[in-house]
Amino acid sequence: MTFNRLYFNRGILIQNFRQHGWIGILYLFALLFAVPLHIATEYREVPQEIASLFLVNGEAQLLFAITFPVVAGLFIFRYLQSGGPADLFHSLPLRREHLLTVNLFSGFILLLVPIWLTVGITGLVWAAQAEPAFIFGAAEIWMWGLSMTIYTLFMFMLTVAIGMCIGQTVLQGLTVYAILLLPVVVWGVFELHLQHYLLGFPSEAIGRYAEKISLVTRVASISSVPPYTIELTIYGILTVIFILLSYVLYARRKVESATQAVTFRIVKPVFRFGFMFTLVLIGGAYFEVISPEGSSGWGIMGYVLGGIVGYIGAEMIIRKTWLIWDTRLLPQFAVYGIVAGLILYVPVADWNGYASRVPEPEKVQSVKLGGDYYVYVDGVYLKSDDSHLYSDNPEYIGAVLALHEKIVTSDLPLPANSSSMDRLRDETVMINYQLDNGKTMQRKYQIPEEEFRQELKAIKETDEYKRVAYSTDLLDGDVRSIGLSSNVSGNRKAYISNPGQIREFKALLKQDVLNQTYDDQLTPWSPKFNVEVYALSDAASINQQVPMTYYEIKPSYKQTIEWLKQHGQYEQLEVSPDEISSAQFVKEEINSPGKFKWVYAEENFMNGSPDGSKQVATNNKKIIGDLLERQRSAFYTDQDVVYHIKLNVDRGESIYMMLKQEDLTKEMKEILAEQ
Repeated sequence: MTFNRLYFNRGILIQNFRQHGWIGILYLFALLFAVPLHIATEYREVPQEIASLFLVNGEAQLLFAITFPVVAGLFIFRYLQSGGPADLFHSLPLRREHLLTVNLFSGFILLLVPIWLTVGITGLVWAAQAEPAFIFGAAEIWMWGLSMTIYTLFMFMLTVAIGMCIGQTVLQGLTVYAILLLPVVVWGVFELHLQHYLLGFPSEAIGRYAEKISLVTRVASISSVPPYTIELTIYGILTVIFILLSYVLYARRKVESATQAVTFRIVKPVFRFGFMFTLVLIGGAYFEVISPEGSSGWGIMGYVLGGIVGYIGAEMIIRKTWLIWDTRLLPQFAVYGIVAGLILYVPVADWNGYASRVPEPEKVQSVKLGGDYYVYVDGVYLKSDDSHLYSDNPEYIGAVLALHEKIVTSDLPLPANSSSMDRLRDETVMINYQLDNGKTMQRKYQIPEEEFRQELKAIKETDEYKRVAYSTDLLDGDVRSIGLSSNVSGNRKAYISNPGQIREFKALLKQDVLNQTYDDQLTPWSPKFNVEVYALSDAASINQQVPMTYYEIKPSYKQTIEWLKQHGQYEQLEVSPDEISSAQFVKEEINSPGKFKWVYAEENFMNGSPDGSKQVATNNKKIIGDLLERQRSAFYTDQDVVYHIKLNVDRGESIYMMLKQEDLTKEMKEILAEQ
C-alpha cells in the first residue's frame, strides 16, 4: 500500500491524465489513421505481400512515434522548467524518485495504450478483410507493436533525460531533435572534410550508414527498410540507460536550476564544445561549396568563422544574454579551438600514413574494384554478398597494387584543390582489399585517365575486371527470357525465349564482353542494341522483383551481332536507310569555359535552337546509312561543336542523335558546307 501511495501516487496520476490525456487520445487517432484505416481502405487488384507493417505508410507511423512522445515528455515534466511549479511539486511529501516514477508511469500509459489498442484494432481489420490489399500475418502485427513501443519509449526517455540537464522547455525540445540529428550532421559533414583533405578516403565507408543512426532521417527509409533486430535492440538498451540516467540526474538536480539553459555545471563545457564544433563543420562545408573554382583556403576560413560563431552562440545560450564578454572568454575559446583543430587535423595529417598506405602483396588475399551491390527483396534493399566478386589471381592483384602504388606516389591534387574540369575528366577507382588479417581495406580515387592509361589498361583488359564491371557471372545462371531493343529506335524490339537459343546467346555475349580491348571499353559511341536478361526467380514472395540485368551490344561485339543476323533478330532491330526519308542537322556551338554542361540528343533543340542556327536537311541514303552506324554517347563539355540530328522515318517516327564535328564524314561536311 505504501509502495502504491508513494511511487504511484493516485492524485498525481489522475492530475496527469486529466491535464495531458489529450496527448494519448491524439496519438491513438493518428496511429489508427496511419495503420488500420489505411489497410482497410486500400484497394489493389493484386494483393501486395509485405514483411512489415512499416511498408504501409511507414513514414507517417514513424513521424508520429518521434513527435508525440516528445510532446508528452515536455508537458508531463513541464514543472521542472518553471520556478513556481518546481517549488510546489518539490514541497510535496514525496521523494524525488517517487515523483519521477509516477510521472514516468503516466507517460508510459499515455503512450503505450494507444499503440496496443492500434495493434488490437489492426488485428481485427486483418481478420475481417475478405479481399485484403496487403498480405501479412499476426507476427507482423505483433512486431509492429513491439517496434513502435521501443521507438516511443526511446523518444520519451530521451526527452526526459535531456530535460534533467536543460532548464527551459523550448530549448529542451530543440535539444532533443538536435541530438537526434547531431550524429548525422557531424558524421556527414565530417565525411565531407575527409573527402576534401584525405586522399583515397571512400565516401561509401560512412555515407551508407548515415540515415540509420537517427530516427529523424530514418523516417525517409522506414518504408523501404523496416526495423531490424539490431536496431531495436540498440534503442531498447538506450531506453533503459536513459531511465537509469534520469533517476541519477534528478537526484542531483537543484530546484533553483529551473529556467536556466543548462542545469549542471559539468554539462556546460560539453554543450559549449558540441555546439561550437557542429558549426565548425557546417561552416567549413558551406565555404567549400561556395568557394570559387580552383581556390584554396576557403574551407579553413569556414572552420574559423564557424568556430567563432558557434562559441559565441553557445555562450549566449548558456548565459541567456548577449553580454558575455569577460577575461575568461578568449582563453576558453583558444582551448576549444585547439581541440577542434586537432580533431580536424589528425585524421588527414600526412604522418598518420593513411594516404600513402599500400598493402604488401603477401598480405592481400583478394581484391575487387567497384562499390557495393544491393538487391530488392520483399520491399527491402539488401546488400548482396559480393565475396564471389573478389579475385585472388596474383597477376590481377599485382596489377591493382601497381596502380595503387603509382597513385600514392604521384602528385595528385586533393579533391579540395582540383577543378571541376579535372574531376569530369578523371576516372573513379574504388579498390577493395581482403587482407590476411580478415580486415577489408578500401580506397577511392579520382585519377586522370591519360596519366594512368598503362596501369588501367593492364587491369581493365583482364577477365577478372570485366567479370565484375560487366556482371558476366549473371549470364551463367538460369535465364527465363531475353529482351532486345534498338538503341536507335526504342520501338524496334525482339525477344529470345527458346532455351537453346538463350544458352547460345548468353555464351556469345559473355565471350564478346570478355574479349573487349581497353579501347573498346572507352569507346565514345553508343551501343547498337540494349539487352535485358530476365533470370528465373524462385521467390515465393509476389512482391519480389524478377531479377533483371542490363547489358549492351557494342559495335565490337561481332559474334553476338552475327548470331542475331543468323537468327532473324537483327532484322527486327535494325533501322534501314530505306526507311528514313530525310535527316536534319542543327549546329550547336558550346563556348562556356569552366561551365560544363551535359550534352545529349535533344528533341527540343531540333524544334528551335537557342542560338538561331538553321537546319540543314538531306535525303542522301549514304549519309543516312552512316548516321545509323554512328551515334555519339552523351558527354560533359564546356567547349565543343555538336550537331544535333533528327532522322524522319517514313511511318512517322522520329529518331534523335548527335555527333561531334570531328565525327562527321566527308559527305556530311560537304552538304553542311553548301548551306
